This record gives sequence, structure tokens and C-alpha cells, in this order.
Amino acid sequence: MLCRSNKLNNNKGVTLVELLATIILVSIIATLAYTVLFQGYSNYQRTKVETELRDEADLIMASLISDLFVSKKSDLKLTETCKNGIVESYVKVTKKDGSSYETGFKNKQILIKNQSVQFFNQSVSLVNPTCTGSSSEILNSNLTSIDGVAYTVSFTLEIVKKQKKIQKEFINTIVVIND
Repeated sequence: MLCRSNKLNNNKGVTLVELLATIILVSIIATLAYTVLFQGYSNYQRTKVETELRDEADLIMASLISDLFVSKKSDLKLTETCKNGIVESYVKVTKKDGSSYETGFKNKQILIKNQSVQFFNQSVSLVNPTCTGSSSEILNSNLTSIDGVAYTVSFTLEIVKKQKKIQKEFINTIVVIND
């Protein structure tokens, strides 16, 4: 009991050096914790935006694949033009019964069977490749084919979050029936 009573009656307190050391250690730990939490939040926001863009791109690609994958080479005619400084690349599909429609990138829109694709997230938009005037000067086209059987689809989607533009490019190849 005697020892315990001496400790309770000790009036020394905390020295200035001990207080400063404690404040520095707490500051370092708080800075590290803030950095880890802020980095985690930033990564979450970036991943969330990329997921939104990927979801929109998956819808577009799935629609293009479901339309073109079952088409025959002889039914398709690829058109790549420069209209008003914007590249248009689309496939005109003409069926044996005489019906026809267009699928691809035209009039600053994505068309699937002549219907414009509407984005689920209204802040997502298509980045249209630009051109200088003639079809021979088209450098980046959304829809290309070398042999008429394999079509490469590439497009860039953009979203604006907190006044910052974030773009992501998507590329896929669709092979049609070679008849």
C-alpha cells in the first residue's frame, strides 16, 4: 500500500519533451491515416467512374455483337466518311428480303438497327473522332474491316465528374459469317 500511495501523490506531471514527443507521434499517425483513407477514397471514385463507363460500353458492344455476329458478309457494306469534321463509320445491312438498316457510328450517335443508343447514365457521352474533310484523311474510325469478315469496333466514352473529364477507350472484334 505504501508504494501505491507514493505514486498517487507524485506531482511531477508530464514534461514538455514528453508532450512534444506525443504530439509528434500522434501527428505522424494521423497524417498516415488520412493519407491511406484519402487514397482509398480516390481509388474508389476512380473505380466507380470506370465501372460506369464500362457498363455503358458493355451495352453498346453487346448490341453491336448481337446484330453483326449473325450477319453474312454479303449482307454488309461498310461506309466510312467524314461529315462536318466528324468521322462516321457504319455498316449498312441489307437482308435477302430487301429490308435494310444501319448499325454503327453516324450523326454523332451510336446506331443499332437505325435506333440511337441512349446511355443509362446521362453524363456519359461518345467521343467522336475528328477528320479534316475527305474520306482519305480518316485516321481513326470507330468501325473498320480489312476483309469484310472481321470488324474492329473501337470507341471512346467520356464522363464529366467534378468538372474533370475522364475518357476510356474500348476495342473489340466481331467476326461475321463468311459466305
